[in-house]
Amino acid sequence: MRLIEREVSAAGNGEQLSYYHAHWTRAGAPLLDELGAVIDHIEAHSTGGSSKRDNLATSCCKCNAQKSAGTVESHRTRHPHKAIKGKYGEPQHWDGLSALFVVLAQRDRSELTASERDWLRVLAES
Repeated sequence: MRLIEREVSAAGNGEQLSYYHAHWTRAGAPLLDELGAVIDHIEAHSTGGSSKRDNLATSCCKCNAQKSAGTVESHRTRHPHKAIKGKYGEPQHWDGLSALFVVLAQRDRSELTASERDWLRVLAES
């Protein structure tokens, strides 16, 4: 989302954007609370989970915060999945904008943070 905000601002359309906030605050980036996708470790990094692609999943920010370092199973028990109700059903091929992140990050690597460079490396491998 930071890279999208940078692109929109560079095009001259970004005076009052709420796409990104460094601390994901509801006031600074209200969509990120539930709609903002993050790349989450299936087995938490803090409990020894790797940053290899087979241990990564797209998650909404809110679910990632609720799961914390717990297991997927314990998170699902505490917070059962509710299907998205919509005219066409639940999305089947949502990547959480990770493909867009790769495109934007590769466009200009000079302003990427260390963790963004790590994510780019992992995501661009596949």
